[in-house]
Amino acid sequence: PERIIEDHPRCIWSLAYLKASCNVMSASDDSSVRQWNRDGEPVGKSWDGGGGAVQSIALRLDDTMVVSGSVDGRLRLWNIKEGNMIGDPWEGHDAAVRCLDWSPDALEIVSGSQDGTIRRWNPDTGLQIAPPIKTSHAWVSAVKYSPQGDRFISCGNGAICVWSRDGKLLKEINGHDDRVMSLCWSKDGAHI
Repeated sequence: PERIIEDHPRCIWSLAYLKASCNVMSASDDSSVRQWNRDGEPVGKSWDGGGGAVQSIALRLDDTMVVSGSVDGRLRLWNIKEGNMIGDPWEGHDAAVRCLDWSPDALEIVSGSQDGTIRRWNPDTGLQIAPPIKTSHAWVSAVKYSPQGDRFISCGNGAICVWSRDGKLLKEINGHDDRVMSLCWSKDGAHI
């Protein structure tokens, strides 16, 4: 490896890459979100929103904000440059937030939880855009918007689900015999 960064005392659940600065952000079981430069040095202080272990983070495409999801079922929005939380935590999930994604147009955030639901959020208000989507997954392991932003996918126990942006189930794809933990789209949105 080019660099080994060691400072979180507990498990790291999620990483994100800041394109403009080449920095890396990490989310950990130690209840913090941290930023690191390419030499492995911390950038500023660690962020702790008070929600326990942070299991997911997602960057806005312009690298100005990051949203985090914690075991307390809440989401927190952070200003990357200032290193502080914007507003109060967003409430809705009844269990840990396992996955997050920003829509390509940055107008909404989708979250998936161990409570088996997907929720869509307005990042300007921190309010849910629509009622929660109850999935067939025991818990939601991953959510990801298509590159065009017209659909998103989710996974958990066995099935991969394709949803319209407004939350209607378009297709359920079966094939895995156990939990699906991660997903991504091809650049043209034709393949998962």
